[in-house]
Amino acid sequence: MPAFELSKSEDGADVYTSEMELGEYRFGCIAVKFTEPFTDSSPEEMEDLLVSYLDYLKEQFEITDAAGYGKGHLQEGHPDVRGVIDYWQDAEETQFAVKGWVNQRYLGIMFIYGATEYPIFNVQQMYLDGFRFGE
Repeated sequence: MPAFELSKSEDGADVYTSEMELGEYRFGCIAVKFTEPFTDSSPEEMEDLLVSYLDYLKEQFEITDAAGYGKGHLQEGHPDVRGVIDYWQDAEETQFAVKGWVNQRYLGIMFIYGATEYPIFNVQQMYLDGFRFGE
């Protein structure tokens, strides 16, 4: 990924964004460091927060159709992490593959979009599953 740009959310959280073009597709990442960790929240509650953030992104990207959230994704060695996947389409019929990850301190969204579905499924899955949380 190219260098990340840093901005602040309305609540003061650090928001890092990066995007790059590869052929006819764009690969992007949004990473959020929460202002305060959600130390009293369960992984399932954090998954609900992630879904809320994905709903917000759907509005920002003007998504008109979605496959529906696939919840319960896990990362080996990180029992506190939850992931959610979805596939979107906007009014111009741009196709998005989106996967978000969250724990009590961070949230990350990985996405690929283009005029058609990304054609190499294994590369898509490797990219969407590529967000990792530090120790």
